[in-house]
Amino acid sequence: MFPKPFGKFIRLFQFLAITLCIPCNFNLHGQDTLEEKSSKAEPERLVHNSTDRKGFPDNAFEYTKIIEEHLGVPPRVVLDDSIEIPIYVNGKQSYGNFGNQCDNPTYLGKETISGSTLQRYEGRAANGTPLPHVVWVSFGRNSSDDHRRVVGSVQMIGYNRQTGATAFFESSDQISQWVTLDRGTLRMRGTLPWIDDREQFNRAFRTPGTTQCVQCHQNDPFITNDFITAAKLPDTQTPVVPILDQESPYFVLGGEDWDMRTLHARDNACLDCHRIGMSTLSLFMRNGWDPNEHMPPNNPGSLADDLKALIKIWNEGPEKTEGANWVIPPMNGQPMKSVANDYPNQAFFNDPNHSPLPVDKQTSPTNIANESKRQSLSKQLKAMVDTGTLSKQEAEEIFQSAFSD
Repeated sequence: MFPKPFGKFIRLFQFLAITLCIPCNFNLHGQDTLEEKSSKAEPERLVHNSTDRKGFPDNAFEYTKIIEEHLGVPPRVVLDDSIEIPIYVNGKQSYGNFGNQCDNPTYLGKETISGSTLQRYEGRAANGTPLPHVVWVSFGRNSSDDHRRVVGSVQMIGYNRQTGATAFFESSDQISQWVTLDRGTLRMRGTLPWIDDREQFNRAFRTPGTTQCVQCHQNDPFITNDFITAAKLPDTQTPVVPILDQESPYFVLGGEDWDMRTLHARDNACLDCHRIGMSTLSLFMRNGWDPNEHMPPNNPGSLADDLKALIKIWNEGPEKTEGANWVIPPMNGQPMKSVANDYPNQAFFNDPNHSPLPVDKQTSPTNIANESKRQSLSKQLKAMVDTGTLSKQEAEEIFQSAFSD
């Protein structure tokens, strides 16, 4: 139980706990619904823009013009047709809000709640021609444990398997005009606007803007863990989300100045099958994921020494280890290549000081998570003291209460 001084600030602390754990949300607020156009309307023909253009346009519809020659048109997202991500507790599919007390938590620093969905789509051109080398994935992320209150988002990722061209779309944070939740299971339902209604599409979706999606989607476009891969294609054991490898090309349309680097280390077996985004690894480990309990899948823990070596390279910098270096993925027919310290697109998330990892095997993911929370809360409270929102004594009481036994 929290002491009395903390009770006074419980709402503030709840707010902090939420804001510290929200991944990739572009904060576009929905507006009043317009009269819907007929679902039978043909999509407006998109005009191909030059691939020399850099950066993102002002709205999602204009972004579809830029990506069309690489990815065709985005899919119409019908959540009722998508595949629910099952949450398991002791091997049994369960429904509700489980925090992290379930078999397959998200490891994103958020509560794991049932009702989220995934769907995979084959790419197609605006005239309906199939594009089998293009795959789209939609992700309905439910964040509400009350079916009467819709909280969440709907995201789309388009990917060209041949060139690596990738596009990210994020929904607004006000999706209740299109999305409902089932009573009991919290499953998301509804249909998101499509490009046959430009205004509604722009109300529903936006581009990443200044938010680098590769902060989490580092090694390839699709994040995978036990939560995501629990959703399988019908009548198969194949995850809805495509599983890529270390040779898979990858670049982001509009994100030409994004930091695409991952670490490479010669003869490190952790990198035999896939690239590894160390910032993403740090995120998962801070939230309780232990790589040695999961990887490699056929013999978990057998690569503990390779993992330790990779973390050491991350913490010290690749220039300190022979055979280690930063690389950017293959893209547009070009092979993977090394980049030096003068790489122009360096971002904070590829700095080990931002996402440090322990080399000591005895350091548990739980301890990492607690230390991360301490640091984050300390920064938030310091800022509030600096602005006069809290006194120093009040901040100290909140901090001590938050981490008291």
